[in-house]
Parts: sequence; C-alpha cells; structure tokens
Amino acid sequence: MMRTTQLCLMLITAIGSASTFAEDSFEQELQQGCAKVKQYAQAGKKFYDQKQYAKAVKQFEDQAAWAQFCQMNAEESGIQVTDQDIEIANNNVGLSYAKLGKSQWARVWFLRDKDSKTSQYNLKQLAKPQISKDLQGTYVRANGFGQWDYIKISKKQNKYQIAFDGYYFGIRGLIYGPNMGQFETTMLITAKQANYRYEDCQIKLQFANDPNLGQKIEVKQNNSESSCGFGHNVYAGGTFYKVESK
Repeated sequence: MMRTTQLCLMLITAIGSASTFAEDSFEQELQQGCAKVKQYAQAGKKFYDQKQYAKAVKQFEDQAAWAQFCQMNAEESGIQVTDQDIEIANNNVGLSYAKLGKSQWARVWFLRDKDSKTSQYNLKQLAKPQISKDLQGTYVRANGFGQWDYIKISKKQNKYQIAFDGYYFGIRGLIYGPNMGQFETTMLITAKQANYRYEDCQIKLQFANDPNLGQKIEVKQNNSESSCGFGHNVYAGGTFYKVESK
C-alpha cells in the first residue's frame, strides 16, 4: 500500500513538473517573439524603402501575426500592443503586396481592418479587380494572428476540384499550432455552386463576383455544432476572396 501511495505521489509530482515546464517554456517563447515585433516593423520599413517589397512582406507579416498574438497574451507577453498597432501592421503588409502588383492580396490585408479610415483609403487606391470566367485559383478568408483559411480550385477534365484547408487558432495557437480541418469536393465547370456532405454536415459553396472586391466564394456550413470531421472549432462558413489565379 505504501509503495502504491509513493508511486502515485511521484506520478503527480512528475505531471506537475511537466506542466510547470510547459508554462515556463511557452512564456519564454512568447516573450522572445513579442520582443521582435518592433524589429519586424523596422526591418520591413527598411526593405520597403529599398524597394525590396517581397522581403518587406515577410517582415510585415511577422509583425502583424505577432502583434495580434502578443495583444491576446498581454499578461504574459511583456509588451503592450494597441488595436492601432495591429491595423498599421496589416496595412503595411497590404501596401507591400500592392507594390508587388499583387492587388488582391493587398485588398484582403486591407479588409482585415475594413472599418478603419486608413484601410478604406488604401482600398480606394487599388485598381478595380479583374473578373475572370475561370474559377481556378486560391481563395482566402482571414483567420486569427495574421493567418488565412484557404480554398484552392483546380481544373480536371470537365470538373473543378475544390480543396478546403481551415484552421482554428486558440489563444496560444501561434506557438502551439492550430487545429485543422480539410474537405474536398468537385463541381462541373458550367456550375456556380458546389456541395460537400459528411455525416450530418452540409457545406454549400456559391461562386460569385463583387465588382469592388473581386471573385469570391460564399461558404455556408449548416451549423456550427456539426464538426464536419474537422478539428475542434474549425469552421468553413464565410466569404473567401480570390487572391491568386491557378
């Protein structure tokens, strides 16, 4: 009996130690990442001023991701991040994409803060999107911490192949990683609507055009209670905008 009790105590102690180590490890990695937010911004500006826009994008994307992540974990991050800081970071990414001639990527980054005056101004500077009859390409929807959910469309014979990759980022998701979900379905080339079913899950994809925002897919999932075989809290519903062709 004594040996069993001692074993249980040792096990509880080991679990407690592992939990404490995980907490310490997360806080350390968080603070190291958050300490780099200003560095990302400065490096991005440097590359932008040098007209090295692809390098600027990478730095500004890291700035945007970590700025929001550090704000969400403010008590442990060691820095203060305002909503305006995140808005500036998102617009920095958009401006860099615009310089690269990738106006649709620029547009979706500006739309992350669609109600801000800065984003509205920058959106107006972009040329009207080109609408193609070809639906092939990459469509995205904004996710947390500067990340995206994706729908990729390719053509095979007389059908479009449709692949969804979605994520859910918990409050510690940028370090611990997201929950994930995928599905695939097909649609005739002449159609504008696709469907996906899995047990009690139903997802409808409606392809449409917006003269100001470009090609898009309106996705409706029958309800948030159905997991659709996805990871916890991954949800497909929402508006996905086309950012790349083929």
